[in-house]
Amino acid sequence: MYSKMLYVRTRVTFRVDYRLAAALRQLPNQTRFVEKALKDALGNTCPVCRGSGRVAADSLRVSDFRRAALPKLERAAAAPLKELVRFARRMQATDLALEARPGDDDLEFRLARDEEVLLIGRLNPTGGALRLN
Repeated sequence: MYSKMLYVRTRVTFRVDYRLAAALRQLPNQTRFVEKALKDALGNTCPVCRGSGRVAADSLRVSDFRRAALPKLERAAAAPLKELVRFARRMQATDLALEARPGDDDLEFRLARDEEVLLIGRLNPTGGALRLN
C-alpha cells in the first residue's frame, strides 16, 4: 500500500505496511506524530518541526468554567475568548488553561502545545480586554 503525506508543502510518497498506514490514519494529529518522530531521530534539532498539519477540533482542551469555579463571562468577553480559541487551534495548541486568582478581577490564561507554553495573558470577564504577558 502506498501512502501520501503533505508535510511542509512537499509531497512525499513512500511505501508503508497497510497496518501502519491504518494506525496513522487513526491519530488525531499526524503532523505532531511526525514532528515527534523527527525530533527523536534528530535530537531536538529538527528544522521542519512546527508544521502546519490539521488538528482535530476536539484536540484542544479548554478549562471547564464550572469545575474551575471561574466567573461567568459577559458578552463583551465571550468574543475575545472565542478568538483566542480560534488562534489556539491554528497554532495547534493542546491546552488553554483559564484560572481566576483571589482578589484579581481578570482571568489568567495559559496556552500550551504539549509541554511548550505558547502564550500567557489575562482576560477581563466583564469588559473583554485581552492582555498578553
